[in-house]
Parts: sequence; structure tokens; C-alpha cells
Amino acid sequence: MTTRRKTDGPASRSWYRTSRVVRDGGRWYFMTREGTAEGPFECEADARQQLEVYVRLAENDLLVPYCSLSMQAG
Repeated sequence: MTTRRKTDGPASRSWYRTSRVVRDGGRWYFMTREGTAEGPFECEADARQQLEVYVRLAENDLLVPYCSLSMQAG
């Protein structure tokens, strides 16, 4: 599936989605386009749920760019 992101600009470039949820050392994380690994989460479902929240925040410009804080599993 090819989808244009609002930050892509007018250039005709294709972007491909890959899985952003990864497991490392028995804990789950999700990777962001900004290059951060968010987590750890206890299970894959928790990581996917928090990824959805993160994407919604990003889509609505509610993320603070270049912030040293990352999301933590509660």
C-alpha cells in the first residue's frame, strides 16, 4: 500500500509500510518515523495499541519535536 504523508511534499516518491513493532529481549517496542524506539511494553498488543495512539497524536500535530522524553508503559 502506498500512502502520501502530509510531510512528503509534491515529489512523486513511493513509501512502503513495514512493521514498526519489534521484540527485543522479551519486551516489545515500536519504531517511529522520527527514529526513536518507544517502549518497552509487556506484550505485542500493548505496543500496537500505543503505536496507534502515537500515530493519532502525530497526525494532529500534538507531538513535541525533538523532545528527550519518550512514552513509557504504565
